[in-house]
Amino acid sequence: MKLSLFSIYHLNLAYSSIPVSRRMEVIKKCFWPLLEMAEIERIPLAITAPAYTIEVANKLEPSWVSGLRDLIGRRLIEFIGAGYSQLIGPLVPSELNRWNLDIGRESYFKNLKVDPEIWYVNEQAFSASLVDHYRRLNANAIVMEWNNPRTCHKEWNEEYRYFSQEAVGPSGTRIPLIWNDSITFQKFQRMAHGDVEVDELLEYLALHCGPDERSLCLYGNDAEIFDFRPGRFKAEPELGLRSEWDKIKYFYRILRADPRFDLVFPSHVVSLSDRMNSHVLLRLESASMPIPVKKQPKYNISRWAVTGRDSVRANSKCHRIYANLSAARDAGIVPSDRSRQYMRELCYLWSSDFRTHIVQDRWREFLQELEKLAKETQELSDKTKQANRSKISEFSVNGLKGRVWLNQDEPNARPVKDLLPETTGCVARSNGRFLELDSPTVRLSLDTRRGLAVTRLEFPGFHPDPLAGWIPHGYYTDIALSADWYTANSVLQRPGLQQLTDLERASTSLIEGTSELGDWIGCIGEIKSELGPIRKQIRVHKDQPQVDFKFSFDWGEVPQGSFKTAFLTLIPTSFDLDKLFYATHNGGEDFEVFRMQGEIISQDAPSSSIVSATSGLGATKGVVAIGDEKKGLLFFFDQRQCAGMPMVNFIQTPPSYFCRLNLSCGEMDETRTQPSPGPLEVSFSVAAMGQR
Repeated sequence: MKLSLFSIYHLNLAYSSIPVSRRMEVIKKCFWPLLEMAEIERIPLAITAPAYTIEVANKLEPSWVSGLRDLIGRRLIEFIGAGYSQLIGPLVPSELNRWNLDIGRESYFKNLKVDPEIWYVNEQAFSASLVDHYRRLNANAIVMEWNNPRTCHKEWNEEYRYFSQEAVGPSGTRIPLIWNDSITFQKFQRMAHGDVEVDELLEYLALHCGPDERSLCLYGNDAEIFDFRPGRFKAEPELGLRSEWDKIKYFYRILRADPRFDLVFPSHVVSLSDRMNSHVLLRLESASMPIPVKKQPKYNISRWAVTGRDSVRANSKCHRIYANLSAARDAGIVPSDRSRQYMRELCYLWSSDFRTHIVQDRWREFLQELEKLAKETQELSDKTKQANRSKISEFSVNGLKGRVWLNQDEPNARPVKDLLPETTGCVARSNGRFLELDSPTVRLSLDTRRGLAVTRLEFPGFHPDPLAGWIPHGYYTDIALSADWYTANSVLQRPGLQQLTDLERASTSLIEGTSELGDWIGCIGEIKSELGPIRKQIRVHKDQPQVDFKFSFDWGEVPQGSFKTAFLTLIPTSFDLDKLFYATHNGGEDFEVFRMQGEIISQDAPSSSIVSATSGLGATKGVVAIGDEKKGLLFFFDQRQCAGMPMVNFIQTPPSYFCRLNLSCGEMDETRTQPSPGPLEVSFSVAAMGQR
């Protein structure tokens, strides 16, 4: 039976390494050939593009947009939606995903007279929560890469790749899948660039033929890499004398004449069925890879979260803009038309294109636009008189409930003169090395010789033993884990240099105060480092089972490297391994829950010699829950201050298991070519969860 081959070309005039001055060149060299192939060669092609790209193209070359609109209307091109901008859905708030899809949909209809039935997952960065967003649009299918989810699901039948399956969301919502294929589209690219012979690619495709009609994505990537070089990599293939689009047309002609193959639109794939191997309900995500992304492991989700020129700071500012805008909208002080414009601007500024190989001129312009929008929305937020108002958020997941107080600012702190008297229900004790801060709801032990690292964190109302803290050297028999494992510490690993930590002696003083939650007691500490002082503020509440941390890295710059802080090390004897889970939000409203037993999770491990992370969590509400069926911990961090990326590390190893959470504030890959400006502040809290 024939192998049905389909092609999806992704168009993006906001491509990170393309200067604005070369956009017309891209339209001429990369966009027009697609229309010509569809109309003259009658090759069934699909095009996907952010609506922003269509709008820019309409200003620069309206005849191309009208030509695309005509070919879509004549069913010679199938258009696949992407949203207004190429933002990474699992890394942005749920509401922003709704804005991006809705604004994009309106723009497509305005400019192309089309309401897409199929949607392309931006950068092929998938989370289960995206299923709900696309289903809300009544989408018929989404396009997502096969290769990376397959790697994490060894139980899948290999035949699944040739048929439409169904992705499942956190709430059980499902949507048909059309598989992209990174290996195949990279071979197609190499053929066009002259690195793979036509016969070699034909032999590869023939390997996918089977006893029944089945499908394979021949191409599902960028159009801007043919007859044009964005200048993204030094190793980009040189342009030859022969047009690469001519090579592509020639290859399509060969395929059309070959009885083994059939050229189809992506929509045809949904109609193909196999009784055993199609329309199977699949969870693409896994505990080890909660957000699968296309291509090789170096292209993982940390790429847009914590690398780039300064993605952490840019994402933090985007979170502040979002919070400001939300406050102003809730207060009804921003007109609906202006609110809509703010939404468009924020979707544009949260695009992935500003977070990788962005050229200098566009980066400078991006920072100016980001600052302008931040200032405008801050002024609106200030009018609501809610900018600094704290709030208590309740969370429920996997049968556990907990709450977090979200205000880290405490201007009324006062020094504690005496350690022993328990005047407020909170007490501090010291034996020289260890400082203990106790209240009716929390018992906390800090090691003053190790930078105020937490050695014991107890919540007496939830469990009699510590839930997190210190695992001493030698606890694990595996030599790779033969170290001291603390909580609330920091590690900076720089290429070719000794790692820098905050596990040094801390000068310490005590403070106390009163908040809307009641009385609290805490401490201030300072640790010296070669880059500058590290200051810590820690407090324990009397009536709320929660500990607050504020770390200030008073450095002139944050060097290139892997910079992780806010470690949370679970005490393995306090949790039931059979029921152990972590949960977070990855661009949706609902928690995504991941079971850990039997998994090997190393999201914070390098994926190559130059890429320092493997995966991570979107944590788009700033919360990660971790625990078992009876108790757990809520880890909250203020994304408006530092939009780091939580990462999980878990392995079963004698005598039990190792489980740790951290917050990455910077990782390494080829997009990060310079230090980030300092100083850096990180605020986070750990609260208890239980069944009550």
